[in-house]
Amino acid sequence: MKKQYFLALGLMLAGFAASAQTNLVVNGNAETWTGGNAENFEPHPTQNYINNYITQGTTVHGGSFSLKHQSQSSSQYLEYGDLIPVTPGHSYTISYWFLDNDDHARTRIWSSWMQQVGEDFTALPDNETELRYADQNLSYSTDNANWIQKTLTLTAPANATHFRYQIRTYRQSSTAEGGYIYYDDLSFVDNSVNSTKENAIAGLKMFPNPLNGNVLNITSDANATKTVTVFDVLGKQVINTTTDNGTINTSNLTSGVYIVKITEDGKTATRKLVVQ
Repeated sequence: MKKQYFLALGLMLAGFAASAQTNLVVNGNAETWTGGNAENFEPHPTQNYINNYITQGTTVHGGSFSLKHQSQSSSQYLEYGDLIPVTPGHSYTISYWFLDNDDHARTRIWSSWMQQVGEDFTALPDNETELRYADQNLSYSTDNANWIQKTLTLTAPANATHFRYQIRTYRQSSTAEGGYIYYDDLSFVDNSVNSTKENAIAGLKMFPNPLNGNVLNITSDANATKTVTVFDVLGKQVINTTTDNGTINTSNLTSGVYIVKITEDGKTATRKLVVQ
């Protein structure tokens, strides 16, 4: 199966995650929207069942927004826009929250490990019971007034190169469609990555986040001089500066998601920054 994906962001995050446990699903909290679409969950240009019928939800598990997905007569896919690079043998945790309080819709996970050979990506059968056929008939959600967390911890198989993060929304029956499922706080974390360095900058704080103004504050227990580098979603460096007072001028940043790399006294940490 051949699919075209922009992998730059996933590769960049995987590189930064070498010293930190990082959520590799950027905008998994659904807080960043552009032109009515959630960033990294934009409608597919040719396959109209992928990320269509998604609107900005205000019924949330956390933050201000969620992904509100409407069921149709055919299965609808909520899919992260990039295949996520993985390392064989590493342990990964897949997690998301959903709210199914509608008798015209239901949901279940439908993800897969992927193998890249040349330009082709093929879904692997490994863990398909957990990732695509969980609990067989019980794998579909049932109506519940409360948010439910779906979480799996699995080991990437030997021939896996990527992970396809996909959840599906279905009609309840042939006579019950058009209902809504809400999704929030999607994450994919490499548990095998050593997080020692990430926590080595004692008391590190970066605020406000999301950022609405032109000044980003970065503080720590030592409050020593920090080198701060900011990258956009394509991995382009947009800020490279040092600070002695813990403030960074961000007036040149437009709305979107960024990765902030912070170095203090030889210790390095990375943080995701959302600019509104």
